[in-house]
Amino acid sequence: MEDSIIKTAQAVNEDVISDRVNVLTTQPDIGDILCIDEERKYRFIQLDTFHAGTFPAAWETLGVVVMRKGNIVTMCSKHSESKKFMDVYPYVVSGYELDGTEHTAQLRLHGKPSTETYYEFKYTANTDDEFVAQLKEFLSDNGETDWSSYKDAQERVILQYDNYTSIEKLETNRTWAVGLTLTAKVESDIPRMPRMMRRCGNDGDFAWNAARAKEYFREDIESTAYNPSTDVESVPNGPVCWPAFAGTSQYQSDHCLYLRQKYCADPSNPKMEEWERYIDDLSPISPAMIGGLAPKWRGREVFDCIKDITYTAADGTHKPLYPGANYCSKSFDGKGYLPAPYEFHEVFWDVTLGLTGVTSQTADAVNRSLYAIGGDTVRANTSYWICALYSESGIYYAAFSGFSGYGNFYASVTCVPFVDIGLSEISE
Repeated sequence: MEDSIIKTAQAVNEDVISDRVNVLTTQPDIGDILCIDEERKYRFIQLDTFHAGTFPAAWETLGVVVMRKGNIVTMCSKHSESKKFMDVYPYVVSGYELDGTEHTAQLRLHGKPSTETYYEFKYTANTDDEFVAQLKEFLSDNGETDWSSYKDAQERVILQYDNYTSIEKLETNRTWAVGLTLTAKVESDIPRMPRMMRRCGNDGDFAWNAARAKEYFREDIESTAYNPSTDVESVPNGPVCWPAFAGTSQYQSDHCLYLRQKYCADPSNPKMEEWERYIDDLSPISPAMIGGLAPKWRGREVFDCIKDITYTAADGTHKPLYPGANYCSKSFDGKGYLPAPYEFHEVFWDVTLGLTGVTSQTADAVNRSLYAIGGDTVRANTSYWICALYSESGIYYAAFSGFSGYGNFYASVTCVPFVDIGLSEISE
């Protein structure tokens, strides 16, 4: 098999290979390097054989194989960037009256004018356009320069928080209305994904890289998100740090007897490896028949809902509402996408770069190849966007701790573009 691959490589380009350097293959596997040749055809160079000095000048490296399922090969891009997930926060406005008479609505805009008071928005409109014009005037009169209003491509009235730099959702101390209905636009743009089924038997947030989670949560953590302040009666949504699990935390009294009874041979004498088994149990079942890792929740399908959506900025220009998705869509000649939890977990669960003692040269196959081609490596101790709606106030993301959870839309987090290629598209 190896000899036939070498002969194929030599037939394609005599300069490509010498003593297992830049070995071509038509059966790519994880870590192999995706290239495009002078005829704009896909080629793959085998893992650990890339050599820049003999790489054809007319060729270009695009990315690295991160997953193969049957005849479908998934690649990550050579480059990744930090982007916001959502640039502004639009609400779809409904429930207003268009009868030409005066109506009054109560409005609070991101906690303003204060948590104890509200604006009175009086309007008299016969058409949507008149309503929008009066809403714009109301915002201007009250000095609300962080907000704007317009009609979108679907002719819906939009009330938009333009200075989106802190958490936004429909809470009484944030933004709400009486006499109007405000619906977060993101809820209609992105299907809300169910939580992931985990090996422990319940659903919840998940360990996307258990090795990293074991490093990070081994330390005593004060936050009650990881160090319970009340007795645990089931496997919690988030991870419990080792000292809390063992009942020895300096920050809390012991609330984790349930977990020790579930995972430890002797609950009064817990062992580190038993806690590590608990962390492993927080990994998702993949693939799953139900939950967020079920077949219907694949990155391409979820991603296509949002990649081209724009919003109207305060200056009248149109910009991508979802910058991270838009960035990924431009990769791989416009075929790139932002992975959903299934693709992300399948690829990143065994990434080793970012773990203690691991270098770019000794890391997992994907990172060794990204390093070889001068790409942006993907690390277990870095945060990444995942294309899955958590709630109207946040998106799933893979945190630098090795655990997934809730991320604020406005944060700048690394986006890694993926692409799927069928073997029929690979040049013989």
